[in-house]
Amino acid sequence: MKKIAIITGGAGSIGQMNEIVTERPNLFEPNVYITICAEIAGKVCLHKLSVAIKQAFEANEATMSKIVLEHGFAYYKKMSVSNCKIEIKNENENWIELVNQNENIPFAIDKGELVRVFIIPSEVKTQIIIMAHHLVGDGKSIIYFVKDIMNALSDIPLAYKPLTLLERNLPQKGLAVIAKLYARYCKRKWNNRFFTWQDYYDIHKKYWKIVSSDIRYETLSVEETQRIKDDAKQIGCSVNSYVVTQLLRKYPNLRKVGIPVSIRQDKNEAMSNLTSGISINYQYDIGKTFAENAVQVHKRITKKLKRYKVFVLQFLASLPMTLIDAVLLNTYNSCSERLAEKTAKILGYFGKNKKDLGISNLTVIDIPVFYGNYEIENIIFVPPAVSYSHNIIGVSTVNGRMTISYHNITK
Repeated sequence: MKKIAIITGGAGSIGQMNEIVTERPNLFEPNVYITICAEIAGKVCLHKLSVAIKQAFEANEATMSKIVLEHGFAYYKKMSVSNCKIEIKNENENWIELVNQNENIPFAIDKGELVRVFIIPSEVKTQIIIMAHHLVGDGKSIIYFVKDIMNALSDIPLAYKPLTLLERNLPQKGLAVIAKLYARYCKRKWNNRFFTWQDYYDIHKKYWKIVSSDIRYETLSVEETQRIKDDAKQIGCSVNSYVVTQLLRKYPNLRKVGIPVSIRQDKNEAMSNLTSGISINYQYDIGKTFAENAVQVHKRITKKLKRYKVFVLQFLASLPMTLIDAVLLNTYNSCSERLAEKTAKILGYFGKNKKDLGISNLTVIDIPVFYGNYEIENIIFVPPAVSYSHNIIGVSTVNGRMTISYHNITK
């Protein structure tokens, strides 16, 4: 499949606006925060680190932008000063509890608060916790943001990186006929109702009033990680397929699995949402060996990647944008529209299409771990517990060690 064409925000003038299209489901999603905890060996000068983070903000158009709503359209609008936040905490702070507290406080994305960075210092290690609204970028974006921070900390000048967005009118070739017909039906039937920032803040407050977030993680040893790689190679599947199969074996009642897919082009380190997604339906077969199950999982993932890698983005781009907003609001009883309810079921926000499990694997983190006198010891990746999946797993590998995180919402 040919690569999808992209556009960039460019150096751009203050006030320049870029339309939000395929990122639109993130706009009214109340649980949309990507978290990265980067652990730096030893004690770091807090003033110098704070300056480095500010420099990283200034080097990315995404973190120099706010979100604007205008008559049903949504845009990134470039600002002169970043409104992303930095806060230094005390060394006794628990980073997971910190994330839980901040999930309850809506990001003021209409003012440009797209990222919150917390620093937890200690003599042994310094933790940099980055909570990012999904509109600022995907998981890989936040990894590259960590790289920007570390380079700035090491006095390496940062190059400015514009937003990278998918084209407004994605090619419809390959989009299933039934999906095209449904999109046309939606355009005819949708009443073009649009929503406001009051709706954004209200749904966040309503959602977090009745739920709580559960985050756990485990970092495997170098030996355990290498064993997984060796086993996957011997079976003839990817490490990602191997991990998916392990989880399906551990939780035999799960079968619908959603898998984010990067469509980021080589050497593109911009903070942007360049992720699509596929799903497979497979129940672990206890009558087969683990290897046989892993091969079946791998075949299904490979087939979906070949045929449907960008399907979800094509479908979203073909729908009325305000209908996508209504889908999220309808999911939490903040909007009563029959078409929104029907579309929410199709997209899996509730009902039989909702995923049992979402697995986001950043694989081996593709940034350096050494920056002058500084070393990244570990990176823990926690994807958002989005509304179209019951359970979320995040995977990242640094210094030969795999870390697996679990993010779930309880009521």
